[in-house]
Amino acid sequence: MKNLTAILFLALLFVAQTTQAWSGAGHQVIAAEAYRQLPPALKTKVTEILKSHPDYEKWKESFTGDAANLDLGTFIFLRASTWPDEIRRQKSPYNHPKWHYIDYPLKPSKFSIEPGPDPTDDILFGIGHCEKVLSDTKASAEDRAAYLSWLIHLIGDIHMPLHCCSLFTSEYPTGDRGGNSCFVKPATRGIALHSFWDGLLGTSGKPQAHLDYAIMIEHEHPRKSLPELKKATTPKDWSLESRGIAVEKAYLHGELKGGTDRDTAVELPEGYSKAAKVVAEKQAALAGYRLADEIGKWVR
Repeated sequence: MKNLTAILFLALLFVAQTTQAWSGAGHQVIAAEAYRQLPPALKTKVTEILKSHPDYEKWKESFTGDAANLDLGTFIFLRASTWPDEIRRQKSPYNHPKWHYIDYPLKPSKFSIEPGPDPTDDILFGIGHCEKVLSDTKASAEDRAAYLSWLIHLIGDIHMPLHCCSLFTSEYPTGDRGGNSCFVKPATRGIALHSFWDGLLGTSGKPQAHLDYAIMIEHEHPRKSLPELKKATTPKDWSLESRGIAVEKAYLHGELKGGTDRDTAVELPEGYSKAAKVVAEKQAALAGYRLADEIGKWVR
């Protein structure tokens, strides 16, 4: 257990404290699972759409083709999943900083559900916009490609529990920004709780490794083992599902102790890292299946 915690911590040291999503590796794992679920004709359609993406040529040039079961279409789809994070500090017309999350307020001890504060500029709004553009065959080719990339990314984001909440307590009177202001110790040094969760699906590696991890997650969590796929069928449902997981698994119903900076970070409870990893992999499985289904509904 100590070895697992130490390994997770060392990997997470490379994740920025202000990360706004699963790590790039995590997004590519989810994208790989989703792409595997698409029927051949839809894979072809998605690949054609992404050819009009602003970064398509750059991605194509970086494809090495040295992995036997990783073709160009799969590689491009995986690369598209991380693009919305890559443009966060660029002057891009496609940059939407607040689309990555919805800050449902979490207020112990009842944790009553309250609406998010920005209904016209949050992850639910962003997903809706992406789906609207993708279903509009008259939209520009570049817009459709860019917002397909956004959809791939956002359905990953909405399944990260700390993208669907902000904890309000006496320590965090203005909210902890989805764990970005709550500091914990997975090992010997403090990091943001958000960063800890971001890195649970990995923080680095080649696309082939992400594809292999996706295959493993898919094997461990086949569709038939996930009743959530039938119970929660809309993006709002998924956001509330993630909110509930944040309450139960991330904040331990308000019992998790955290500091307000690295120096005051609090050690994670025994078994927390292992339990969080299990949750993250299940969430990745749900995200991959749901992403594939959404693409099937909205890509024209």
